[in-house]
Amino acid sequence: MKLSRAEFEQRYAENRLKIALVGMSNIGKSYTGMRLATGFDFDLIEVDTLIREQLGQGSMEDFAAWQGQPYSEGYSEREKQSIALESKATKQALNHQGGNAVLDTTGSVIYTDDDVRESLTKDWFVVYISASGDAIERLKVQYFKQPKPLIWNNFYQRKINQSQDEAILESYPKLLAARAKAYAALADLTIGSDVILDTKLTIEDIFQRLKPTV
Repeated sequence: MKLSRAEFEQRYAENRLKIALVGMSNIGKSYTGMRLATGFDFDLIEVDTLIREQLGQGSMEDFAAWQGQPYSEGYSEREKQSIALESKATKQALNHQGGNAVLDTTGSVIYTDDDVRESLTKDWFVVYISASGDAIERLKVQYFKQPKPLIWNNFYQRKINQSQDEAILESYPKLLAARAKAYAALADLTIGSDVILDTKLTIEDIFQRLKPTV
C-alpha cells in the first residue's frame, strides 16, 4: 500500500496504520516488531505463531524439526504443506481488526497464494528488511545454530562428493539472492538490516526511518 509520509503519520495518529515486515528469517523482523509493539503500542501479529498453533507445535525448533532439511525424506511434501499452512495463517493475520498493527511475516511469505500477497500489498504498508553488510554470513551461521523452518523452493542443489552441509552453505546465498528480488517487489519501503539492528538507534529513530521520505 503506497503511502506518503503525511498519510503514514495520519494513519498512525488515527490508530489505523498497518505495517508488514518482510525479509529472510533472522534478519530482524521479530526484533523490530517487538520494539514497535513495546515502544509505539502496535498490535504485534506473528505468523509463525499462528502456523505453530495450527500444527500443534510448541516452539520454533519443533516446527523446524517437523519440516526438516531439504535433503530429508518427505521434505518436498512437508514444504507444500508448510506453504499451505502459511497461506492460511497469513490470510488470517491480514484480517486483523483493531488499532495500529505490525505484521511479522515469515521468510517465505513470497510463496503464499496469489490472493494472500495481493491483500498484503493492497492493505498493508510493506517494509522489506534487506540483508546488508555481513548479514548473509551471519544468516548462514544462524541457520545451523538455531534452525528455523525454511522453504528452499528447489534452490538446494548438492554436487557429487559434496556433503549435505556444504551443499546448504553453497545453496543458501543463491536462495537469498532470488528471495531478495521477490521481497523488493512486494515492498513499499526497503531498509537495511544494519540499520534495523544498530544498537545506537532507538526505536524512535527506527520508526522515523520506516516513514516514507515524502
